[in-house]
Amino acid sequence: MISLRKTATELERLEELHRAAVNCYSQALRSTGQNAIELDSTQVSHFRAQLQALRDQLHADAAASELETVQTSFENELKDYRDKTRDQVQRLRREVQAAAAAVESFAGSITESEVNLESGLKRELNALNQSALSDDVLQIRGAIRASTAKIAASIEQMRSSNQLAIAQLKDEIRLLHQEVQSARRSQTADPSLESRQRISNRMEEFIKKSSPFSVLLVVVRNLEGLQNCYSAPVIDGALRGFQSRFENILPSSAIVGRWAKDQFAAILSTAPGNAIEMSSEVVRKLSENFLEQDKGATHSVVFTPRAGVIEFSPGSDLAKFQLRLKQLADALAR
Repeated sequence: MISLRKTATELERLEELHRAAVNCYSQALRSTGQNAIELDSTQVSHFRAQLQALRDQLHADAAASELETVQTSFENELKDYRDKTRDQVQRLRREVQAAAAAVESFAGSITESEVNLESGLKRELNALNQSALSDDVLQIRGAIRASTAKIAASIEQMRSSNQLAIAQLKDEIRLLHQEVQSARRSQTADPSLESRQRISNRMEEFIKKSSPFSVLLVVVRNLEGLQNCYSAPVIDGALRGFQSRFENILPSSAIVGRWAKDQFAAILSTAPGNAIEMSSEVVRKLSENFLEQDKGATHSVVFTPRAGVIEFSPGSDLAKFQLRLKQLADALAR
């Protein structure tokens, strides 16, 4: 009886610890959302909605696998929000630097005009003081006319210079607005274009160094079907989570990005055998659901990924390698 009582007490203690852990984890998610840095209202709202969806999954009797799923999703969401916030901060820094340079140029121009005007005024005042010592009225009148003309010309020159500086400042502001608009447009452009170029550049670096590398390619086979079932914001958010989770699975040295609309690629410097071994883990974890919020509703998006590995050896024909990569993508998409 004593042994049974101890066992029951221990089980109750473990259950209490489990409930406390789940509750603390839920509160940690809530605090993370409440204290998220607000740079973009849309992004922070989406981030908080995603965290709330994760909190909704937590319950007192949640299994270990459910907690691990929530943890993976939480890490992906946090990393995605960190990357977006960092990009915004960098853009703000560039915009502030451009604005500061424009204002500095404007201030320098104004200061120069003021210095020139002050020097001219002092010179003419000295001339007037000298003429004031003379007893010749005609000379005094001539000096006054000459000085007033020069002073008026200096004031007009300063006005023109200031107008030019203001025009230059307005032009700088216009260019700054154009850069901001261009940055915003680039955010809505095809996300695979820049990412694909980054991956291609990484390949070229390996080729120039005559270093072997492997490409782990993942194709989402059911993307078109999911697009017919969910809204664009839900699919876009899930794909961002897909890439983030893909990155977290691989070593930190791997370069991961969008290769095409339904394809993601990772450049690995490991041996092909290791890359092939990783591909199984990649497919397993990327097949787990992604939770997305849209208009107050939580959606569970499940992708159907297939993965393959292709190796590039130093001295290989680049054109043939690119052809093999395309053939791999076509095979995985079937």
